[in-house]
Amino acid sequence: PTVKPIALMKYLCRLVTPPGGTVLDPFLGSGSTGIAAKEEEFGFVGIEKEGEYLEIARGRIGGSYE
Repeated sequence: PTVKPIALMKYLCRLVTPPGGTVLDPFLGSGSTGIAAKEEEFGFVGIEKEGEYLEIARGRIGGSYE
């Protein structure tokens, strides 16, 4: 597991996501991509199979979840 810098992930989200688009992260981990997408006002869908990491990501990203 590696934590990515939020600034880098914000740049990558802007680079590949159209305005008003949604970012998909199928390997959510601790949620760096989700934080970046939220800060850049993109939609976001994250998938994580490990409960421990899912709770960490939820705490870092905030918002509502299914």
